[in-house]
Amino acid sequence: MRIDPKPSGRRSTDKANDVEQSVRRKHWEKVQALFEQALELPETERAKFLEQKCIGDDALRREVESLLDSHASAGAFIDERSLFFSEEDFQNGDEAVPPGQLIGAYRIVREIGRGGMGAVYLAERADEQYQKQVAIKLIKRGMDTDSVLRHFRNERQILASFDHPNIARLFDGGTTDDGLPYFVMEYVEGLPINEYCAVHKVSLVERLELFREVCAAVSYAHRHTVIHRDIKMSNILVTSDGTPKLLDFGIAKILQPSGEPEALMTMTGVRPMTPEYASPEQIRGEAVTTASDVYSLGIVLYELLVGRSPYRFASRSPLDVAREITDTEAPRPSTVVSNKNQQSEISNQKLLRGDLDNIVLMALRKEPERRYQSVEQLSDDIHRHLGNRPILARKDTVRYRAAKFVQRNKVAVAAALLLLASLIAGLIATTWQAHRATVEKARAEKRFNDVRHLAHSVLFDYHDAVKNLPGATAVRERLVKDALAYLDSLNSEAAGDPALQRELAAAYERVGDVRGEVYGASIGDMTGALDSYHKALRIREALVAANPRDVNNRRGLADSCMKIGTQLQDITDAARGLDYLRK
Repeated sequence: MRIDPKPSGRRSTDKANDVEQSVRRKHWEKVQALFEQALELPETERAKFLEQKCIGDDALRREVESLLDSHASAGAFIDERSLFFSEEDFQNGDEAVPPGQLIGAYRIVREIGRGGMGAVYLAERADEQYQKQVAIKLIKRGMDTDSVLRHFRNERQILASFDHPNIARLFDGGTTDDGLPYFVMEYVEGLPINEYCAVHKVSLVERLELFREVCAAVSYAHRHTVIHRDIKMSNILVTSDGTPKLLDFGIAKILQPSGEPEALMTMTGVRPMTPEYASPEQIRGEAVTTASDVYSLGIVLYELLVGRSPYRFASRSPLDVAREITDTEAPRPSTVVSNKNQQSEISNQKLLRGDLDNIVLMALRKEPERRYQSVEQLSDDIHRHLGNRPILARKDTVRYRAAKFVQRNKVAVAAALLLLASLIAGLIATTWQAHRATVEKARAEKRFNDVRHLAHSVLFDYHDAVKNLPGATAVRERLVKDALAYLDSLNSEAAGDPALQRELAAAYERVGDVRGEVYGASIGDMTGALDSYHKALRIREALVAANPRDVNNRRGLADSCMKIGTQLQDITDAARGLDYLRK
């Protein structure tokens, strides 16, 4: 039997080519896997890692090191296609699964979207046990590398562990007949959050409340040690009843993986992301934390308030995008808000200026440590703004806190201001009255001093000056009468002033001497003199009762008793006079 060598040679060549291509493909997958894993490590640990993984294969190690060097020299970018997934990237894979084809217990209805690793299909139950529409995510043919499969399993595990009303739920999972993995999740029929707000003309307050629901979903993921890393408008759908749903955990990162680290690594090498929503540290290829999701939420909030991105990219080149995101500060929303295609309320700069400006800009700070330290803080600050309470994103001054308190309690503050006005009016009146009282007291003290001067100086000096003049009796009597009137009025107000009481007692005794002193130049009114001496006695008795140990008071009381006793003896009442003298 003759064998034709030519066909046989062709078959041998084809077979050899297939084997060679298979070897090259496996080699490249190994290089790519090591490259991606090395990028996850600090630069100081990469050499040791490659030494362990490339034992006996220096060529493999050199290839990986070359990729790492290229990655570093390119400013943390591989090339433009490593950052931006275009429609061509998605179309160049396998063909879409046709409608009607079965995947597990579900029949495909139509394709509803494609991503970097696979496609998403609308499907419905095929076994007619019950009717339910679901979304099926399926790995693209040709993308089922070890790295992509790790991502896919990672997303499936994340969704399986979640149970939150604002996160699409996982129902099922498996592998197709030809070995492609898939999972079945909740089908969310809705619009991206920005489109929903525009179509339904959602007010500013409603937008903020809607955004807080999204924050609740992201916060829930963070509490389960998962960073989303791809928060954007198209991954937040709002249903017809106004419920936002967070989708697509395809490039999420688990902060504390429970399994082997390599099984949970993400494709940092090509860093799939949406640049418009990516944080500066994501763009630079640095460590990603929960603060990265805070930044992406800040972009979403900015667009919900303003209607556009905070950045204006000069071109789609990686370097231009990187420079804009990492170096350019976002302008305050109130300074760029536009009336075009906006509700009048949303485009009102006054509503955005102040708190909302500061909240957004704090979320968008370039340094992760200067942003809100958690999504809860961001959400709580919006809640405080809605309640007219002081926010964290603004310097906490007394004037600012007072202004927020007034806005929050307008009725109560108005009432308080009225009460304060009344109190101020009362205080002014009281102060005026106190001033008048002070003036009156000063006047009274002046009167007291005047009376003292009158009783001790004017009365007696004038009396002594005129006592020997012919016809002076009438003048002397008038002086005594006026002096007694002053002393009696003063006596009614002298309680509690011992010094004044002592002076009054002495003054009454001097008046008594002028009226009827037996051995002096008096006007001969013996009874009147005795009356004045008794007034002095009563004052001195009160002083001794108030302070029995005061020697001056007791001496004064003895003088009064002496004057009365002497006067009584001289007017033929010796017995009574003797009683006073004995005291």
